[in-house]
Amino acid sequence: MELYRIVVAESSETYRNQVCKLLNQRGYKTYHATDSAGAIRISRSIYPDIVIMDVNLWGMKAYEAARIIEEDKLSTVIFIISNPTDTFYQKLRNMNVFAYIMKPMHADQLYRTVEFSIMNAQKIKSLSNKIEKLENTLENRKKVDKAKGLLMENLKFSENEAYKWLRKKSMNTCISIDKMAEKIIEKYR
Repeated sequence: MELYRIVVAESSETYRNQVCKLLNQRGYKTYHATDSAGAIRISRSIYPDIVIMDVNLWGMKAYEAARIIEEDKLSTVIFIISNPTDTFYQKLRNMNVFAYIMKPMHADQLYRTVEFSIMNAQKIKSLSNKIEKLENTLENRKKVDKAKGLLMENLKFSENEAYKWLRKKSMNTCISIDKMAEKIIEKYR
């Protein structure tokens, strides 16, 4: 089993130690946080695989802390709650992984939820990386097409000649074709 890092953010020392003990027995590396600011601070320093956070955490509201952790791509948050309400479910819908742990917690429930959440967080991260790569590819293609159009208009090249010229110029100057396209766009703008 890979050694996953988990931040346990719980104001109650007894409950926090209980959760950490169960996770450590399962082979996870745990970090303790007693308040929202601590959970964010630890997450910024170690980029944990999961943050398990009590909804009644001291300091900043747990939902706000969770939003920061997920928006900054520090980790994925699982809430601990004793009495889920409609408001809780509404807030949970905005989280990366739609999962939570009920108090009183059972070890099997904790393990299943953590494993499920880590697996889904990894899938989400992989898909996000693919989307980002595709968006960059599309953006670069648009730049190259715009630069080709400008070369065709200003230097009276055919589309094929414009692309060959752009590619050759890119190779001669040792910069990527999309960076060369940016320079062409800037020059003829």
